[in-house]
Parts: sequence; C-alpha cells; structure tokens
Amino acid sequence: MATCPICGSNAGDLDITGDAEGYDCPRHGKFKVSGTAQSWRENASHEQWEGALARAKARITTDRWPMIITSDF
Repeated sequence: MATCPICGSNAGDLDITGDAEGYDCPRHGKFKVSGTAQSWRENASHEQWEGALARAKARITTDRWPMIITSDF
C-alpha cells in the first residue's frame, strides 16, 4: 500500500508507467506523479501538492489519469 503524497492517506498502488508512480487515494482519486516530481515530496507543502494536482487534472482531455509533473508546482 502506498501513501498519498498530498494528504498522507493510505492509497492503493496503480501500475507504474515509465518513471511515474501511481496512486489511488480515497480523497484525491487516481493520479500519477512523475519520478522527477516525486523528489518534491518532502519539500512541497500540502497546498502546493493540491495545486499541482489541480493543474494536472486541468491538463487531461481523455480518460487518462492526471499526472503531476514538476512544472505543476
């Protein structure tokens, strides 16, 4: 079981694609975080993570899961 980088809740794992790690959080839903953005995990605030997820969600146009990338911070 993974830990959501946004809220710290227990999250299910999604299949890893490329360097992205996937999360299935009960609060934030399904999303991915690029390997580079994972390095922000310790340094970004909760608000920064929430904003990054909102920007990632705004970018998607199909049935894909949003992926947080470094420029979302």
